[in-house]
Amino acid sequence: PPPLKSTHLHCTPVMRAARRIGGLVVRPARRAFCAPAEKAAEGAAKEAAPAAAEAQGGGGGAAAFAALLVGAGAGAFGCYQFTSSKPQGGIPEPNKLKLILFGAPGSGKGTQCEKLTALFGVKHISTGDLLREHVKNGTDLGKQAKEFMDKGALVPDSLVIDLLKDAVKDAPKGWIIDGMPRTAVQAEFMQKEGLVPDCFLTLDVPDSVLEERICGRRLDPETGAIYHLKFKPPPKEVVSRLIHRSDDTADKLKNRLKAYHDNLDSVLGVYRSANLYTAIDANRNPDAVYGDLVGNTLKARLDKWAGK
Repeated sequence: PPPLKSTHLHCTPVMRAARRIGGLVVRPARRAFCAPAEKAAEGAAKEAAPAAAEAQGGGGGAAAFAALLVGAGAGAFGCYQFTSSKPQGGIPEPNKLKLILFGAPGSGKGTQCEKLTALFGVKHISTGDLLREHVKNGTDLGKQAKEFMDKGALVPDSLVIDLLKDAVKDAPKGWIIDGMPRTAVQAEFMQKEGLVPDCFLTLDVPDSVLEERICGRRLDPETGAIYHLKFKPPPKEVVSRLIHRSDDTADKLKNRLKAYHDNLDSVLGVYRSANLYTAIDANRNPDAVYGDLVGNTLKARLDKWAGK
């Protein structure tokens, strides 16, 4: 769409517009037991606030349009998700939202997964966190993984995918996976095992920007929260306990980025051939990136609904 003039936009009108757009999509479905969709539209107006505020402060029409898109998108998703489901039976498997978010270390996967999970109510599955959780809890799969980890060996793809298959069982509204696949073999294995997304979204960020993002990260070991010395400064009361993870250094990042780039084209090829791949410019304000992610997610869902 043509850019909107930010000088003519204010936070409240943009939020009202987002609510109206969401409402237009949802209203016909309300008569069909669609209260959750109405809730999605109301939540959309809140989600629109950051982008609307950015537009008001001179961020431009693109941010304002992202705010409107979130309003329309959340309403449409709520309408589709809930009217196409049984009132009492939850969401049927074909209608669950399924996403894979792919990107280099520091591309913003964690930040965006948190936002998308909150908006759509789906389960965020990080393969790294999943492995650690199973090992910590001593599950059968965790014990098998620990044997490889203790030897310093890579956990086999088949075992990691078994962990993912187990995790998606407890995802009543759908899932977002990050951390897998990392190779074409893993991507093809996931497709074969039924872990097929509605959309495979990549977050593209230049390597030079990634280094600044990664090397400034700090972890709070007590809460698991991740801060950045420049972009997300920690509160004064937690600074003394923050740690700099051993793999968040320039030298380690070079090795991780080499592995990422070596496999990038082959992984994308799997999802490009299945018409599931979409690239997102993630070297921007996180709210603008979020607006693109929501829009592409909804487009993929509506295309699937229409049988495209």
